Amino acid sequence: MRNEKRGFFSIDALFAVTLLLIISTSFLNIYEGRKVGAELMGARLEAKLVGEKLAAAINTVYANGSNFELYVDLHEGIGSYFYQITFDNTTRQISVENLAWGAVSVGVVCKNVQNFVLGLDNLENTIRVYWVGNQIRVVNA
Repeated sequence: MRNEKRGFFSIDALFAVTLLLIISTSFLNIYEGRKVGAELMGARLEAKLVGEKLAAAINTVYANGSNFELYVDLHEGIGSYFYQITFDNTTRQISVENLAWGAVSVGVVCKNVQNFVLGLDNLENTIRVYWVGNQIRVVNA
């Protein structure tokens, strides 16, 4: 007599494996979404620090008078993101912008700052904050 052992895969086992895969995939998607959200939140906070550093330099130059200037080094990127810094004199707001996290704004005290835009090309170098006539200028050195 010949004894053959054959295995079979029941529908219950197939259902259990499918359910396990669905649950695992759900947890992986939730984890990935939270990870990306945490990275963007960290990038926004770091962007706010960059804006506050530049605002502090502008306010310091303003408070010390026309013969004072400061040099500020800023990071070229925040995490793996490149960013742009703009200043609008009408709102007195420094805006650190990127498509991933949007815009983060920081205010300055003085009104007499010339509008500026600092992009990737400018952020590679040291930033100079100084007086010209009765206005404060922010340029790359």
